[in-house]
Amino acid sequence: MLPSYYTKSLTPMKLLTTIAAVLISISAFSQNYVEYNEGTFTQNGEELSMEQIKDLAVLHKAGRGNIRRANKFDRMHKNNYLRLGNNTGGFVVGSCAGLVGVPFAFVGGAVVGTWDVDLGVGLGFGALAGGTGLCVVSYKAFSSITSSREGCLRRRDKQFKKVAEKLNDATYYKWIEEETGAEME
Repeated sequence: MLPSYYTKSLTPMKLLTTIAAVLISISAFSQNYVEYNEGTFTQNGEELSMEQIKDLAVLHKAGRGNIRRANKFDRMHKNNYLRLGNNTGGFVVGSCAGLVGVPFAFVGGAVVGTWDVDLGVGLGFGALAGGTGLCVVSYKAFSSITSSREGCLRRRDKQFKKVAEKLNDATYYKWIEEETGAEME
């Protein structure tokens, strides 16, 4: 039996070629890597302005909502009245939605649980869905409350780090698409 093409001694050369391609791709991608650290974005050691970050987010369609949320927390860090207004609004909306939503969810669940057509299973499902929706609104409202100025900075930094990750993912996938010609999802 003759040796096949794949069993010849070309395998180590293929391995070296693959390793070299991976190293080149990593070094090429790392040149466009966006980093965030304590209020500043950098790329290739050069500081980027917020306008440049916004433009990159719009270009790559990545992280625009995170930028909006981070800027909101940055404004609340700088202005105590904004933070107080946000906390008051979050508490009022969260309390009202929770006070209405929790009983609706329990009553709707109880009605659906009986499966009694006379009570109106459709009404039960409606109350359950409405109550659950109001509970979600209550959770989101309470989660927007920030107790301190430092809490605003932590949330800002968390959102800006997500922006950097999303931009890096988007540029990496775009680079892969350009190199391979394949469509990435």
